[in-house]
Amino acid sequence: MAMHTPQKNWRIRAGQQLQAVIIAAALCCGAGSAALAVDLQSKSALLLNDTDKTLVFSRQIDRRIPPANLTKLLVAATVMDAVRKGEIALETTLKVSEHAWRTGGAPAQVTTMFARVGSLVSVEDLLRGLIIHSANDAAIVLAEGIDGSQLQFAQRMNKLAQAIGMGSSNFVNPTGYPDKNQYTTLRDLARLASHMGRNEAGLTRLYSAEDFTWNKIRQRNKNELIRDIKGLNGYGQAYSEDEGFLGLGRMQVGNKQLIAIVSGASSKQDRLSDMELLLNPASKGWRIRPLFAEGQYVGGARVYGGKKDYVSLVTPDAVATLLNPSVKEGYSLEYSYDGPLKAPVKPGVIVGELRVMQKKDVIYRAPLVTGEAVARGSLSERAGDAVGELLYKSTQGLVNLIRR
Repeated sequence: MAMHTPQKNWRIRAGQQLQAVIIAAALCCGAGSAALAVDLQSKSALLLNDTDKTLVFSRQIDRRIPPANLTKLLVAATVMDAVRKGEIALETTLKVSEHAWRTGGAPAQVTTMFARVGSLVSVEDLLRGLIIHSANDAAIVLAEGIDGSQLQFAQRMNKLAQAIGMGSSNFVNPTGYPDKNQYTTLRDLARLASHMGRNEAGLTRLYSAEDFTWNKIRQRNKNELIRDIKGLNGYGQAYSEDEGFLGLGRMQVGNKQLIAIVSGASSKQDRLSDMELLLNPASKGWRIRPLFAEGQYVGGARVYGGKKDYVSLVTPDAVATLLNPSVKEGYSLEYSYDGPLKAPVKPGVIVGELRVMQKKDVIYRAPLVTGEAVARGSLSERAGDAVGELLYKSTQGLVNLIRR
């Protein structure tokens, strides 16, 4: 990978100020021609290599969506958190209230484990119903049994969500029933799935279980993706009137743990096709290509009033993306920042963004951070920069990504 430092400033009329620095480079991916776009039907999509925390592909992952049935993934995490804290045990039995039965059981005609009203069910069996059946009655019984009400339990869910890093999410019920105040994003769901992989590996066998019988009623796993995608070991699927079809899956591929999420698909088939492309891109003619290592130099940002004129911009995490190996041209990289940055500059501060482009479409975004500190300059250096700022508009550099 060959790289060049930014060129010197070019000047325009006074009064204009730097808004962004842009770099572009062809990604040489082989010979031939083919359609450029990653052929995903979903409005939002994410692929994370959870082993090294590389965000491989992203499309509108910060768009607010209703979590629907995927809410129950956080419910399971919240219950297990309470178990670890000793607030409840897997053997503890909880009573099925009439409310849980009417709103989450057979009378409600929703996904249910058919728990009888007034019966006592262990936390462990309720977790089975929650995970394998996506049972709404199980979710309500767990919430009422642990905290007395769904609303109180939702507050516990939100507390755990914040601890996980789900800063763009809010929950008001454990079922995922529609509510304008219940929302999340794909980025937050990826953080939740990563948390589950690290801390709740013991639940994996439940997510991949073929079926579960309760009250003499046998039901297959409600997550069709488990049967349709070989090797998938979690976590769930969902549907809402506002968003359409959602899917979240985890899979071991070689030495990597991949997490794929899609949202806004118009059909089950589109959801399945998109999940398969993300988790097994080779089957669709794509491949995952590393672009930058963690901490690698991408470009420079102009510094105003500092001991140095530029500070390096680096990637805080590894960067990779999905590329079509048959495409010779059409991909490019861009980076931008608001500047010039004012000294003193601290290292490790997010000041810019790296983008992978397919023609005019952004297929990946990653933050860029300052690579080192830049001290404040002397009085004469700051005075010189004050004059230069009036004449400064843009610095342009080039990053060439050679064929590997």
